[in-house]
Amino acid sequence: MPRIARVFIKTGLIYFLVSLLLGLAAEFNWLQFPGIVPLFWHLLMVGWITQIIFGVSVWMFPGRTREEGFKAQIWGWLTYIFLNLGLILRLIAEPATYLVTGLLWNVLIVISAVSQVVAAVTYIIELWPRIQSKEQRRRQRKKKRQKAKSEK
Repeated sequence: MPRIARVFIKTGLIYFLVSLLLGLAAEFNWLQFPGIVPLFWHLLMVGWITQIIFGVSVWMFPGRTREEGFKAQIWGWLTYIFLNLGLILRLIAEPATYLVTGLLWNVLIVISAVSQVVAAVTYIIELWPRIQSKEQRRRQRKKKRQKAKSEK
């Protein structure tokens, strides 16, 4: 399993735990503020379910390269960074919008949303070439071999 897939899945499990604790806190009134329910759902759906889906799909669909590292899997890592940046900003800004008035918190919510949209785009860029038929992959490997031979 590629490192990026493991990181997505492990991070998803952490968000699952956080959302579970937040949901329990909301249910038993341990934390009381109006934004706790949207925050719970956001962490559960984007933090847990989306991370797990991204991790498993990056693992299950054959990659462009089997090399590990940031440079070899740039789009997957950018997806991870933008998705989690958006989630963390949301985790900070969502409660603040209900507790403190100010433009800063609303701007952080917008930046959070934009970051998550960018994550979706980078995920599509990462996964699109992986969704090929066997014939398409054969032709692509053949082209690479011919190119490598011509460069020698």
